[in-house]
Amino acid sequence: MTGEPMPIPRGTGAHPARFWINWVLAVLTIVGAALVMTFAVGAVMSAAACSTVECPGLGPGGVLFGVLYYGAPVIAGLTVLASFFTARLPRGFLVPLAGWALLAIDLLALFVAF
Repeated sequence: MTGEPMPIPRGTGAHPARFWINWVLAVLTIVGAALVMTFAVGAVMSAAACSTVECPGLGPGGVLFGVLYYGAPVIAGLTVLASFFTARLPRGFLVPLAGWALLAIDLLALFVAF
């Protein structure tokens, strides 16, 4: 015991806090995708009683709505899958942040469309 601090081993991966923050953000994209899908269903239901004469701008057509609706769980799934490979990397937190950014863009597109 010489009173010197123990050296920190290098190359063992990301800091544990960074690792857990990465995984929390990645798993929460599933909740975010569910919220985006709930908003999309609510937007469609709000226009259910409208006809094209009463409400001329009813939102996106079938294919575009399908991409916006089913894109959210695909984004969340890909974010979680990619986090398996990037969670321990120093900049691995960028993967869930990119997933959250794509979910925000999806929600914004739905908001603008309806």
